[in-house]
Amino acid sequence: MNNEEIRGVWFGLSGYILWGLSPIFWKALKNVAALDILSWRIICTFLFAMFCNGILRFYRRGKTEGFLLSENKFSLLAGLLVGFNWGMFVWAVEAEHVVDASLGYFMNPLINVFLGVVFLRETLRSAQWASVALAGIGVFWLTVSLGSFPWIAITLATSFAFYGLIRKVAPAGPLKGLTIETSTLLLPAVILLLLRGNASANLGTETGTTILIVLSGLMTGVPLLFFAASARRVPLSVLGLLQYITPTLQFLLGVFVYNEEFDNKRLVGYIIVWSGLCIFAFDSFRSAKDERVPSGTVD
Repeated sequence: MNNEEIRGVWFGLSGYILWGLSPIFWKALKNVAALDILSWRIICTFLFAMFCNGILRFYRRGKTEGFLLSENKFSLLAGLLVGFNWGMFVWAVEAEHVVDASLGYFMNPLINVFLGVVFLRETLRSAQWASVALAGIGVFWLTVSLGSFPWIAITLATSFAFYGLIRKVAPAGPLKGLTIETSTLLLPAVILLLLRGNASANLGTETGTTILIVLSGLMTGVPLLFFAASARRVPLSVLGLLQYITPTLQFLLGVFVYNEEFDNKRLVGYIIVWSGLCIFAFDSFRSAKDERVPSGTVD
């Protein structure tokens, strides 16, 4: 690896570790209802994005990138999806479903692949089909053995996968995308906060709670910018392997720190899904390596 790729790996590690440890942050806001946290998260992330845009504008001497009509057309749906995902994750953490949330982010790459086939007419290799099939078997096992559909995991994975699909169809830089998405959600977030009437109570309960609410924008925006910096510097195969740091840390927190239920039935279902992920990761890494090495070249 050259210096830029090494820096990219460190950026990626930083972003994924922050995402993986984020349940600790949201757990600390236990005195604030999930809907209120979502509203504050949107508002503070919007302010964070505007602050970053202001810094960029200063360094670029007033030159800013405009918003294309095509991007604005997709911003509403993208904003709704990411807002729903943020809210669902915060609720899952508060409701002691961190392990279920981690399964959703383990499954996210596989659902991305499936959506690519359905909507973008991408073709899959046999190993990728096997990975998707194992994920489906794992969900079926969890549904039958536990007597309930793993809706938290599926909802998180699906909402974020559709968000990624929209961002792929209407590409925009991470900061630009975050700005238009949070600006789309800003008014509904403010209205929801006013209707619930908890704003003064949220900010006046404890100094520590107020500080955490203000920092929620940083907790949302900083990992995204780290991810963007990493994506520009490292191969997708490396980035694809780094992404499993997030759900792994969330899973470990849920089981060993928060003592969430994880019996043998769940273990079997998770092992099935993890097996599919191992196949997927190995196949992605091998495919990327084959593309980088010219035919007839010996490593």
